[in-house]
Amino acid sequence: MIQLGTSVALVVYYLRDLVKLGKGAVEGLRGGEEGKRDLRLLLGIGLGTIPIVVAGLLLEHKIETTFRSLWIIAATLAGFGLLLAYADRVAARPRRAGDSISIRDSILVGIAQTFALVPGASRSGCTLTGAFLLGLDRSSAARFSFLLSIPAVSAAGLYKLAKEWHSLSGAGLGPLVVATVVSGIVGYLSLDALLRYLRTRSALPFVYYRLALAALLAVLLLSGHLSADSPSTDP
Repeated sequence: MIQLGTSVALVVYYLRDLVKLGKGAVEGLRGGEEGKRDLRLLLGIGLGTIPIVVAGLLLEHKIETTFRSLWIIAATLAGFGLLLAYADRVAARPRRAGDSISIRDSILVGIAQTFALVPGASRSGCTLTGAFLLGLDRSSAARFSFLLSIPAVSAAGLYKLAKEWHSLSGAGLGPLVVATVVSGIVGYLSLDALLRYLRTRSALPFVYYRLALAALLAVLLLSGHLSADSPSTDP
């Protein structure tokens, strides 16, 4: 639910893009050639969101219980980190720009986004990996990754807010509001910094971070300092 703050930050950051997409889509519906690209991108974002919505609803219980095993998180941190490293290497080759994103591309990146339902996978990491492997340049891949996240993250946050509203009355609501506002501010600043970074630099530092954290978790689990299952997996 706290990620609703991040959703607001994304909307604010990409407000001009979203307004342009909306106007272009209307023009495209009227037959305008220049608007067809925006219409295709907007339609792609919608279709690309469907896989994670369907998977999230079908796997909701496992996401909140089984998938939260620290062994699974360590494995996804390492596995998707190595996959991102390979995709980042592919991204160093000649790329295509964001205006070439097709409906097929959108759906495939949307499918990649569903892996983020497993804790440790990272939503942006999954979508960036998918976009890199499809041949998008770094800047276009990052932009599309975050535009695609807006409906998915917003829908998930609103769904959880409605589902858990009864338990948030009184003391529970205040901390949630504060945390959501903080996540929005930090999210906006982090988004701006990340996009500036990815325009010219490799994603390898994020790969090293993921591998180091996976190794640390594995050591703590093997040494008995951490229990593999979170409290939420108890009957």
